[in-house]
Amino acid sequence: MLVAAPLVSRDAFFVDRIGRFLLLAVFALSVDLIWGYGGMFTFGQAAFFGGAGYAVGILSTREAGILPLPLAVSIVGAVAASALLALGISYFTFARRGGLRGVEFAVVTLAVSVALERLANAGGPVTGGQNGILMTYRLGPLHQAHGFYLLAAAILVLTYFGLKRYLRSRAGLVFRGIGQNEERVELLGYDVPRIKRWTFVLSGAIAGLAGSLFYLHEGIVSPAAVGVGSSTLVLLWVVLGGKGTLIGPIAGAVALPYLTARLSGTLLDTWLVVVGVILVAVILLIPAGIFGFLNRERTP
Repeated sequence: MLVAAPLVSRDAFFVDRIGRFLLLAVFALSVDLIWGYGGMFTFGQAAFFGGAGYAVGILSTREAGILPLPLAVSIVGAVAASALLALGISYFTFARRGGLRGVEFAVVTLAVSVALERLANAGGPVTGGQNGILMTYRLGPLHQAHGFYLLAAAILVLTYFGLKRYLRSRAGLVFRGIGQNEERVELLGYDVPRIKRWTFVLSGAIAGLAGSLFYLHEGIVSPAAVGVGSSTLVLLWVVLGGKGTLIGPIAGAVALPYLTARLSGTLLDTWLVVVGVILVAVILLIPAGIFGFLNRERTP
């Protein structure tokens, strides 16, 4: 219903907005993969999502050497940059036996997000400083309304079923085991740092793909895109829907931004309070999230 309903709508603005939310849902899936299933709490996922926005902006708009590049090459380059950033972080965090876990890992990802936001602010003509980068390319017929919505929906569906298949595979089952009991998986002879590293890279690439298309559509990327605020928002979407469910973060990434947009237009002064009350109620009453609670209720 979520994917098909906007197809019958003639409201181009509504359809375009839902397309944006679907790309945010892909972003949320990248977090659910490493946190919900792998137990790696991250406070810096926006580094990949917003970082890809900056990468595609630099590659497609700046003039230096071989730049600017064609749009398709810029998008591939942005996804590769996010994957390489994730690989670099993973070699630092998972290098030794056991690696960084829990709060230590969260602090490192938080530091990366803060550093990138400062770098974007101080980047001068490369990053545009506080003004960010204005995108000159457009996605053609896929840039607005139903075209953009179909593109976002296709990426979301492929990501969802791709992750579902991975998590059911042998490698995915081992990764899920790491999230539940890392020491036991290591004692069984599996290379835990390697599995965590490449799954983290996969998560970064997924966030990078969503971020590059999202900010191309927005037409601008600014330092807040890689900051702690964006990383915190995606955690709220995952918590609201239910981490470790895949479908829950999708619902959270669509429902909460849509609710925020609607309330901010009607309750000009109090909408943040209403959203805050809803989030607190969900966390207190159903800490597993909406879909986490429903899955638990169905379990005999």
